[in-house]
Amino acid sequence: MSARLLERARALLIRTMTFYRDDPRTSTWLRGRLERLDQPLRIAVSGRVKSGKSTLINALVGEELAPTDAEERTQVNTFYQYGPEPKILVHTPHGAVQNVPVTTLDTATIRDLQRWRPDEVARLVIEAPAPGLQAITLIETPGVASSAVQETGRSALAQVLSEADAVLYLTRHPHQTDIQFLQSVHELQLARAAPINTIIAFSRADETGSGGVDVLDAAERMAQRYRDDPTVRSFAQHVIPVVGLLGQASQTMTAEEFNALAGLAQLPQEILDALLLSADRFASSTAPEAVPAQVRAKLLERFGRYGIARALMCLRDGVADLKGLRSALLEDSRLNDLQEAVFLQFVERQDALRARSILLAVDVVLRGNPRPGMQQLHGEFEHLLANAHEWEELRLLSSLASGQIRFPRALQSEAHRLLGAYGDDVRSRLGYDENALNPDLADEAAAVLARWREETVNPLHDRAHREAVRTVVRSCERLIATQLRG
Repeated sequence: MSARLLERARALLIRTMTFYRDDPRTSTWLRGRLERLDQPLRIAVSGRVKSGKSTLINALVGEELAPTDAEERTQVNTFYQYGPEPKILVHTPHGAVQNVPVTTLDTATIRDLQRWRPDEVARLVIEAPAPGLQAITLIETPGVASSAVQETGRSALAQVLSEADAVLYLTRHPHQTDIQFLQSVHELQLARAAPINTIIAFSRADETGSGGVDVLDAAERMAQRYRDDPTVRSFAQHVIPVVGLLGQASQTMTAEEFNALAGLAQLPQEILDALLLSADRFASSTAPEAVPAQVRAKLLERFGRYGIARALMCLRDGVADLKGLRSALLEDSRLNDLQEAVFLQFVERQDALRARSILLAVDVVLRGNPRPGMQQLHGEFEHLLANAHEWEELRLLSSLASGQIRFPRALQSEAHRLLGAYGDDVRSRLGYDENALNPDLADEAAAVLARWREETVNPLHDRAHREAVRTVVRSCERLIATQLRG
């Protein structure tokens, strides 16, 4: 069903290109949007300075591509995308493209290029044969309050985010700066009507509060408060705590690092407790000699104090090999939760997101370059916007997944299925396999429609749940309409 919305949006984009064919700048810009439909989904990774953008990109990709530094270094937008061979392309503000000869992707080279001024380099494109980049392109932006953004203006960063199909926004915990910025990205009417493309991640969840073994529980409670905040809910449905540093380290852990951690795990508990009292003590203590201070300092840099404590606990609980420890630490990092949200919210529903991007582009052109005769295009735009039920489905799926909307267990499961969580076709939505007969599908569609219509008059539902029920009812009605067309 999302595919039909995308095709209608594509057709409108082509008609808009034709209408503005005598305006080279506008038509070229729109043609670029059309060509992007054949490219992987673009996800901008943004956030304030030192929110862990590079670290989380490496964790999502499963390789160390993005340079990580103690200080904010990223001055230009950096695109990480799939390519059969390592390649670095430098795009200048004047449209020129320079190929930087490389045989391997060295983070030091990328770091040096990221330090160029925004008026010298418009963007970097890093191509890598990484499986994690085959379905998505990740765009690392300068920090929201960085010198690069202050120099070029926040509107430049907002423009990059608006050109991406989705946004992964990182923060230690949301400040007013974060909220105001994300609201500015969603200031257009269409963006407010379809707030389906933003996930917020507490990317350094291990630093929540005073730390400790229950730090992620505290981070989860804080995340739930923000999920329940109406302002945050107006532009994002997912707020997820994650330990980006541990997620990166778990996927790239070496045998030498495993052996060092295993050596530490064999020490008496009182020695370990003393070592882990502070990061400085762990890295600089002269004892134990079995794991030298230099090795411990490197482990601290790679895993963080929380990650080391979790690794030692896993090893003492019986994890015996590198693969097992990688898996356990990946789970502890909550990176799996974030990857699942990115897959379900972005990759699985990319047709709906791409349609949103197209309509945003058309809206920008019609608003910014009005001319006589555009009434028909504007009417088609408004019609598409009013009938983009796929966006309402995606928003409700996010609310169900995050716990903002809760139905009784049977209805909760059925709502997920009817909204397309397990497949977008009629059979998947109705819970049937490919061998199901049309009369059976029609009977089931009528039955679920009747069941959910009864929920519209349930006096126990508050306003949010009544709106959710109406969304499911409309999905059922569309299933029946699809059956009739078939």
